[in-house]
Amino acid sequence: MIHKIFHMKYLFYLVFLQLTITLSQINLQNTGWVSENEKNDILQHDCLRFDMLNEVGNFSREIIHFCMSELPSKFRIEENNFFPKFTFDQLAKQNITSEQLYFWSALIDIIEDYQFYLNQLPILNDLVLSKNVFYNCTLPRFGLTCQYEFFHYHSIYLSLYEMLKKFYKSHEYKPTNLTCYTHLQCTRGHSSACLDCTEICNGQIDCLNGGVDEEYCWQLEINECNENEHRCNNGQCIHKSFFQDGNVDTEARDVYDCLDGSDENKNTNSLATTCRTEMPSFRCEHIICTFSLAITSSCVNKRDDLIWKSMYSVKDNSTSDQCWSAFVCNGIDLHKPNPSNCTDSCAKYDCYEVFERECPDIFYIPIIPVLFGDIYFAYEKCKSCVENPNLFKYPYACYNNSRYDNYFNEASDKKYNYSKLLFNNRACHRLPDSFILQQAESFSVTRLYLVRELRSKLWRYHEIYNYNSTICNRSNMYQCSNSLKCISKHRLMDDVIDCPNSDDENKTWLNYTDSTEEIIDVGGETDKEIIMKIWYARKNISFQTVCDGFTELSPITTDGRNETDETECEHWPCNNIYTHCNGLWNCLNGADEIDCHLYSPSLLNCSSNEHLCISPDANQFICLPISKANDGKVDCIGATDEPKFCRTEYKVTNYHNFYCMNQSSEPCLTFSELCNNNNECTYGDDEQFCTTEKEFSFYSICWATSPRNASDVENFLCNQMDEYTKQPVIYFTLDGMKKSVSDLTKHIENKERSSVIIGETEKPNLPQLRCHRGIDIRIWLNDKNNKTESTCLCQPSYYGDQCQYQNQQISLSLRFQTSSDSWQIPFAIVILLIDDDNEQMIHSYEQLTYLSMRDCENKSHLYLTYSNRPKNETKNYGIHIDIYEKISSKYRASLFFPIQFLFLPVHRLSLLINIPNRDINMESCSNNLCINGRCIKYSNNKEKTFCQCNTGWFGRYCTIKHS
Repeated sequence: MIHKIFHMKYLFYLVFLQLTITLSQINLQNTGWVSENEKNDILQHDCLRFDMLNEVGNFSREIIHFCMSELPSKFRIEENNFFPKFTFDQLAKQNITSEQLYFWSALIDIIEDYQFYLNQLPILNDLVLSKNVFYNCTLPRFGLTCQYEFFHYHSIYLSLYEMLKKFYKSHEYKPTNLTCYTHLQCTRGHSSACLDCTEICNGQIDCLNGGVDEEYCWQLEINECNENEHRCNNGQCIHKSFFQDGNVDTEARDVYDCLDGSDENKNTNSLATTCRTEMPSFRCEHIICTFSLAITSSCVNKRDDLIWKSMYSVKDNSTSDQCWSAFVCNGIDLHKPNPSNCTDSCAKYDCYEVFERECPDIFYIPIIPVLFGDIYFAYEKCKSCVENPNLFKYPYACYNNSRYDNYFNEASDKKYNYSKLLFNNRACHRLPDSFILQQAESFSVTRLYLVRELRSKLWRYHEIYNYNSTICNRSNMYQCSNSLKCISKHRLMDDVIDCPNSDDENKTWLNYTDSTEEIIDVGGETDKEIIMKIWYARKNISFQTVCDGFTELSPITTDGRNETDETECEHWPCNNIYTHCNGLWNCLNGADEIDCHLYSPSLLNCSSNEHLCISPDANQFICLPISKANDGKVDCIGATDEPKFCRTEYKVTNYHNFYCMNQSSEPCLTFSELCNNNNECTYGDDEQFCTTEKEFSFYSICWATSPRNASDVENFLCNQMDEYTKQPVIYFTLDGMKKSVSDLTKHIENKERSSVIIGETEKPNLPQLRCHRGIDIRIWLNDKNNKTESTCLCQPSYYGDQCQYQNQQISLSLRFQTSSDSWQIPFAIVILLIDDDNEQMIHSYEQLTYLSMRDCENKSHLYLTYSNRPKNETKNYGIHIDIYEKISSKYRASLFFPIQFLFLPVHRLSLLINIPNRDINMESCSNNLCINGRCIKYSNNKEKTFCQCNTGWFGRYCTIKHS
């Protein structure tokens, strides 16, 4: 166990050391923990520590450890003599410094002990320490006795971080099995599936054994935040300064402070794509994604596929094996869009014949609920498939709870081919959707119906816990009309229907009055970040958007005239650093977009006074004089030369950008309507240039699922007609004019060349990652016999021999503030996760250096883990932070932040830390229980105190002597 005692001589030396530029070396930390706690197999040990700055603008700093969680005693490592070894006494006689040991990949514990030995040497020759041994390992070997080897080491890299980053980029994470949160006994009905930590308090029941995953989540629903805090949609609180503090660049990789991503109002779903080729990071862990929420709320790529397939891994005796196999593969279409595993499911017979011969008239598949713990899917034979041969694939939604009746009764009047039946005491409804049925050739109808249709429609009726008077009678809760369900008042008028009768979004029912901002037309936008920008732009003129061809400012009457940001623009340059090559025509003649097309055909070089264009007569590229741009006459297919024809004033996102010639009614189409084998334009100009054959003719060539062998003409028009967003607020930049296409091409070529490292060959078929998101290492048991074993170094979120288990932890985001008298003072910050028992155990800790003039805008992200699995929920836990002046070692202050909601596996805290002024005296207190220390008041809560122990003592009251 780790006790509350620190040797300051180690602390500040180590903090300094971590800022040293890291060359090709591997320095393990926390190697002494296990030798002191050999019986405790919980503590992570032998850790690699990474202290990284965010790539986008150095906006944030992240500290992450990759550690072993298996005890060394599991591996019988024999002492080797392959590497030279030296005692501390020998090193000192050769005048070796601790800094040299650092660059020789020595263990941090060895470095600290050696520095301590050197410090004492002038007055005392510690005979015990003098015999300590340092093994001088040769990379890629590292460790106490050089027992570890990094599988993917390459000497060409300048740092271990660079090497790992390259490794993760080239090894896309495509898990073939699940990582699991095992500290809650959850039954999902199919043994191969397990709970993910993001599925606890995600708003829907995933565990079939009493909904234990949502049992205590009402505590988040009733939670209220302080005045200086922002309340996330899930009830979590963050400091207001963290709300929407992300980078304004849409490509920036923001870190979400709310686990549901509601603090940035940017869609979290992209994490599933971007994070699978990135080194594990704070922004990718434990965030809720909604793209497949009916199946899982995890952002981990492929987890939804694995759970979906596991639902069909077990069957009962109500159906034969032949029926089950054939229907899973060809009715459920389990493996679409890659049905390679279904070649033999129907044997020699047509699958429809197998269904009709082997399957019951109606049957459940899977045999467990597919949604909310009480919605089942049933299917019937193809008796009613005369009009649509795929109708048998459309499931009945079955339940025995009447709370869903209203939806199905109302929906039945609107759906063609609606049918209802009673099966095994459950009411079953089938509401075929024509659009979903049209996708049957490419996608699973069942999955589309569940994920895209059913969950969103039934969400309001779902009850996740016992809505009793203790919850619902609170002043901050709203009782839904004619329902037992109650919700937080923060959910009212949030554009999400939570009540069965929709009264939470009914202005008349709520007697709700729009604020001034809400009266402003936002053009149908739902993204809250864009809406806020629209509100600002309608009322404030912005230098960056003046005379840019788009009206942002609401009209202001001046001298009898309506003035906006687009009036009197005759002498204002439209081609500037904010508009050039931004993908929009800001100048009337499009001069700001000349020479900006990366996909320009190489054989056609248009001049600086010409636009690239597709001739409506020849369907080929031509160069159109700039004088013909926006002259009111269409010269190019889709009116790419007349973008104003399809531009809507005050519209932020424009979807309909292809203009149909000579068509008065709805002349503008979306890019997804091009080349879909259907004439949307009266005269077929949306199809006339289409030459590429597609696997599915009714798919647009512009869809991502279409083949990438589209012609240059098709690619050009798909890009030109794709949806675009005109940001209503553009932020000031010191960047120069964006480069032309030739410069951009050179940059891309140079970047590609620099990424190819001499001597390294990319493998076309890379192996699956054995350690999930951890680091695969080899342990040398016997060098003479080449005997080795494999194990993993896991990031804080995981543990296990393959990093397959999800960890309980605190994820912490910190931003510091200090007064002007301390801007140039470096501070040593020590962060501890402690509990409230008598020993006041330190479960884990982290340390960092803060310098205001360098770090005042940066956030620091780090993890703290518990020393017990699972954590003891009868205890109270908290974050204790000590602040020292680094050079003088002067103590400044301590702060304390309690950990709430212990039922959550991951608690994310976002804290603003104020460092007190130098001249503010530390407040002490009188507590006779502090026997061997002094009583100190926390600077952020004067009502709470702690005992600051003298050297050699620890515990809540400094009563336990350190041995």
